[in-house]
Amino acid sequence: MLDLSEYGWSESVAERFSALSIEDVYPGRVSRADRGQYLVATEAGIVPCFANQQLDSGGVAVGDWVAVRGDSRTGQLIVGVAERTSAIVRRDPSPGNNRDQVLAANLDSGLIVYRLDHGVRMSILERYMVLIWDSGAVPVIVLSKADLVAGDEVSEAVADVAAAAPGVTVVALSGITGEGLEGLAPFTAAGQTVALVGESGVGKSTLANCLIGSDLLDTGETRSGDGKGRHTTVTRQLVPLGGGAVLIDTPGLRSVGLAESSEGISQVFRDVEKLLDQCRFRDCAHESEPGCAVQGAIEEGSLDARRYDSYLKLEAEQERTRRRKEAIATRAEKKEVARSRQKSARRSREP
Repeated sequence: MLDLSEYGWSESVAERFSALSIEDVYPGRVSRADRGQYLVATEAGIVPCFANQQLDSGGVAVGDWVAVRGDSRTGQLIVGVAERTSAIVRRDPSPGNNRDQVLAANLDSGLIVYRLDHGVRMSILERYMVLIWDSGAVPVIVLSKADLVAGDEVSEAVADVAAAAPGVTVVALSGITGEGLEGLAPFTAAGQTVALVGESGVGKSTLANCLIGSDLLDTGETRSGDGKGRHTTVTRQLVPLGGGAVLIDTPGLRSVGLAESSEGISQVFRDVEKLLDQCRFRDCAHESEPGCAVQGAIEEGSLDARRYDSYLKLEAEQERTRRRKEAIATRAEKKEVARSRQKSARRSREP
């Protein structure tokens, strides 16, 4: 028997579950997902489940609270998903696939893990911050493997990242020694769900084991040449930390294709968008026009040219995403109109 409060069950979750209004079901939280097969934490224990056809196409994710029907004899089936409070969504990286992919659901914060010993690329962290802000959760930047870097370099890196990520907590730590782990205490308190995201080899599984307090998740060595790691975490999985706190570990991401962004880009680049409104001319292209606030800030050093370039790239990517989705929707609408006309034509020929 399991106590679902250890998996984050609360009064608000109970209300969202009741709103499903589905009979003959019991609640559970998805703890693992792998190619259409799921493990769900229920009061009866961790049970294997499948999702019904209406939900199987990306409609169920790790962290979801779900309605389960059936037992060990008839087989368990997920027949409903409670309303999500947040969800990390990226563009599906599969070739030719235009669907979005849900990495984790119902999280309060997303820990963006990045290793200190190979230098910090802010363009990557900015992309991850957009991903987490758009999820509805709070981003936290975790600079891992601090034990491999000199103390003054750690302090300098934290200061540089904090300056480029206003309003975002930055924590430097070592998953090996545990140094700096106390900085994550507010995000792993009772009732909190926290997800780990980042590239392979940055130390997510090591950090997860440190938070869990045991070597529950596999870890692996990184390559000496480029510091890349093999994917020791191959599926998304949810683990209770005790006291109602929950951890979601995700596989290393080779790419972070953003789904259609809502507020994420504006949150990450508030300083840039503020400057856009300060130019002399409303139609300023922010290139060489007189009175351009953006170029003026770059020249005086208050805005990093790299940061502005990163903003432009993400905005351009968003525009491509919007156009692609509009084109797909248009094609689908035309197909539906054609099918409707064909049905009408067949009915008109019937005696």
